[in-house]
Amino acid sequence: MTTTTYQTTTVRAATSDATLYRWLGAMLIAQFAIFAIALITLGSAIDWPASLDKPASEVLPLIRDQRAAVALGYTSYFLSATLLIPIALLLRQALRAADGGLLTIAAGFGAIAGFAKLLGIGRWLFMMPALAESYAAAPNASTRETLELIYTTFNHYAGGVGENLGVALFGGLWTGCMAVVILRSGRLPRWLGYFGLVAALFVLSPLAEVYGVGIGPMVVVSGVIWQVWMITLGGLFLVRSRYSQA
Repeated sequence: MTTTTYQTTTVRAATSDATLYRWLGAMLIAQFAIFAIALITLGSAIDWPASLDKPASEVLPLIRDQRAAVALGYTSYFLSATLLIPIALLLRQALRAADGGLLTIAAGFGAIAGFAKLLGIGRWLFMMPALAESYAAAPNASTRETLELIYTTFNHYAGGVGENLGVALFGGLWTGCMAVVILRSGRLPRWLGYFGLVAALFVLSPLAEVYGVGIGPMVVVSGVIWQVWMITLGGLFLVRSRYSQA
């Protein structure tokens, strides 16, 4: 291989890496920005996420009265969760020189986490608005009680899939695996890897509720810590995209 050919190949690889880092950084920050839209919209419309623990008799009328805001908020949340899938796959490509086996496992965890979150979020876009309309049109108390039971049962099931499996279990496993990869690779600051391990423990902590252990505000705290880690990771990749192209 001649010197000119080698230099050309190196430049092309650097440009390709810069583009990859730019897309990855943009997606990591975009998922937070889109989630923030969901948080603000749903928070003001139906007191989300506190409304998740409220009875059907309170939530269903709110969903009906704030249907447009609920649709916008959960569509944003749906898009934010969707981004986790390409993020997990692009991180595998961006850190390909690191532990390939662990990266592949991590990518799988990330994709499953995103898909499980989508299954949980989907109920608020498709099922709950229809249930809210039926609840408002219910002719008697008996019908409303039946609809409340349907709401509660399905909410526990879909919430378990989305929050416990998607957010906590597979999201936590993905975060932990990526933190270990960062520590092993040396391509990103080691403190980011340690931060990721701490974030993973917080993300996994809500699983304690499955076994009847109350964790109070830990769900909210874990979400904040995880998002800070994601934003930081995104910012570092945007910075790396500049250096790679220079």
